[in-house]
Amino acid sequence: MGRGKLYLIPVPIHAEADFSPGLIPHYLVDIVNKLNVFAVENIRTSRRFLRKINPEYNIDNTQFELINKKSKEADYYKILELILEGNDVGVMSESGCPGIADPGQKLCAICHENKIIIKPLIGPSSILLGLMASGLNGQKFQFHGYLPIEKNERITAIKKLKENTGSHIFIETPYRNQKVFLDIVNNIYPESRKLCVATDITGSNEKIFTKKIFHLKKDNIILKKHPTIFIIS
Repeated sequence: MGRGKLYLIPVPIHAEADFSPGLIPHYLVDIVNKLNVFAVENIRTSRRFLRKINPEYNIDNTQFELINKKSKEADYYKILELILEGNDVGVMSESGCPGIADPGQKLCAICHENKIIIKPLIGPSSILLGLMASGLNGQKFQFHGYLPIEKNERITAIKKLKENTGSHIFIETPYRNQKVFLDIVNNIYPESRKLCVATDITGSNEKIFTKKIFHLKKDNIILKKHPTIFIIS
């Protein structure tokens, strides 16, 4: 038996209650149905996703290996061994695309080192969907992941963004949305700069708007605790 492949499987970025099979490409479902080994960030979330796209999927005959921020080298190499033994392995984040601000990145790096074929599959990415809808610079952009948690460090990071051209994309934990939003509008100059806020993309509470900072200061916007992408340009 030859080596297996590593399949990168995007999962929905909206709330489970908003799940629609129509958002999942048919070819992705066909591939997932053939897999029985998965490296996942959250086992419970992954099991529910598999059952959503195929109620007949044999969960009891499926092996799940956990990869998250607590995973050690041995955890990743255990998955590598499964691939070297001939198993195709699917990688799933808790939300969105694996490998983007996600532990799947390290597994991909190890697979490249060992000449394993990696197959990225089509699916939702809040980063690209937000940028697509923003009307901001899609020719030159940079993803910054999460900003610092501590307020003064976060403001320092935000001020650095204004020094560079292009679009600057970052994500935030939903319960800090409002604090981050206020830190942006109060610390980005000149006020002609623009900010896009893309909330709950593909979900029932989806809202995307782009405005000049000057106008946002006057709008008294309150952001709810939904997954949100911020883009400064």
